[in-house]
Amino acid sequence: MGELFLQISVSLDGFIEDRDHDLDWMVNDASLDPLSTATLEEIDGMIFGRTAHRVLAGFWPGAADQPDASGELVKQAALMRDLPKYVLTHGKETHGWENSHPISVDGVKALKAEAKRPIAVFAGAGAAQALLHLTDEIRLIQYPVLLGSGTRLFEKPGPRRSMHRIETREVPSGALLTRDRFD
Repeated sequence: MGELFLQISVSLDGFIEDRDHDLDWMVNDASLDPLSTATLEEIDGMIFGRTAHRVLAGFWPGAADQPDASGELVKQAALMRDLPKYVLTHGKETHGWENSHPISVDGVKALKAEAKRPIAVFAGAGAAQALLHLTDEIRLIQYPVLLGSGTRLFEKPGPRRSMHRIETREVPSGALLTRDRFD
């Protein structure tokens, strides 16, 4: 059985995007690239919410073709192309991103049971909240910025659950990666 982890960037005040739905507050930090590549290499698939899937489908298929694409970005683009992408939805995936499949919360339970390696939830506050009860680990990349408002990672109330820290790593931009597992 594979584990399910959430990996997402967040501001110090708990937002994953600002009030205008922008992500420009995240520092472009090339030192995160090996971490991103290693994460993609360790998983059997990734889950996105519908909106995040649509946005990423507009970037990743052509990412390796950019004139300034780094070697890490080229590796990541190939992994993003080849890995199964699951769109948490009640309907049908219609964005045409190669190797994308619709999935329900119940489908994630089955996917997790069949996986040999971890499955990542990468984007979407709604997807993260809907799958929190199935999540084994939360990996936050916390940026040193206060956004004041926007989309909170955990907007909805839920049950109290204890966790323990398994890793903390600072990167040159000042961003902090924390990994916490549910007890």
